[in-house]
Amino acid sequence: MRYLIACGVLGSAALAQVSLWDYLTLYGVHLDLVLVLVLAWTMVRNLEEGIIWALIGGLCLDLLSGTPFGVFSIALVVVMALATLVQTRVFGGGLVLPIIFTFPLSLIFNGLALLLLNLLGRPTVWISAFEQILLPVAGLNTGAMAVLFPLVYLLNRRLNPQPLTF
Repeated sequence: MRYLIACGVLGSAALAQVSLWDYLTLYGVHLDLVLVLVLAWTMVRNLEEGIIWALIGGLCLDLLSGTPFGVFSIALVVVMALATLVQTRVFGGGLVLPIIFTFPLSLIFNGLALLLLNLLGRPTVWISAFEQILLPVAGLNTGAMAVLFPLVYLLNRRLNPQPLTF
């Protein structure tokens, strides 16, 4: 059941990201909705579910975007593996750590995606991309994590209710 919900949530997020985000930009950049959702789920749950969500989200992005197949899947899986190093279940269940670590993980995700595209023959001006795309998108993703993490946390509580202990 959880994986059907993951497919629905991430498929909808990927569809919104590749179709609507061109019209919903903030200072010329758009939110990486799939990345933020997968990152939040990984920090709420664990590496195994985070990798599954990363594969589902990456495949959805790969299928719906114009990039070579596998770029987003690889980038998301690598970032989710790094996210488990700072997983909030180990260090506490607050909102602060997911927000703090969204910025560098977002830089790594988009930087890795650009690197993969560059290796596949698409030219990249790295300094310009870093200043005009990577940093603003990382900031936007960090702000979005503050809004989306509590929602993902509530979704997790709904799907995995904890028994009351006395």
